[in-house]
Amino acid sequence: MRRLSDAAFAHVGGAVITDHGQIPLAAARALAAFYAREARDCVQGGAELAARLCARRALALDQAAHDATLWRRAAGWRDPDAADLAG
Repeated sequence: MRRLSDAAFAHVGGAVITDHGQIPLAAARALAAFYAREARDCVQGGAELAARLCARRALALDQAAHDATLWRRAAGWRDPDAADLAG
């Protein structure tokens, strides 16, 4: 059973998978940045549990996007983001 604090992001075969399905690399990076900002804001607001949750999600999503980028480069994509447009 997955806990609420478990990050729901993974890299599978060059794709970033979330708990709602696959998302493009650019969206994954933007979402990771959003979670990082939320973590900072939660720390400043004294919401430590929320800060840890957001930070964990930011790190997991950033790692998934990084791994997907490496996989796509190894597969021959000069621009890993272009793979999302190849459809």
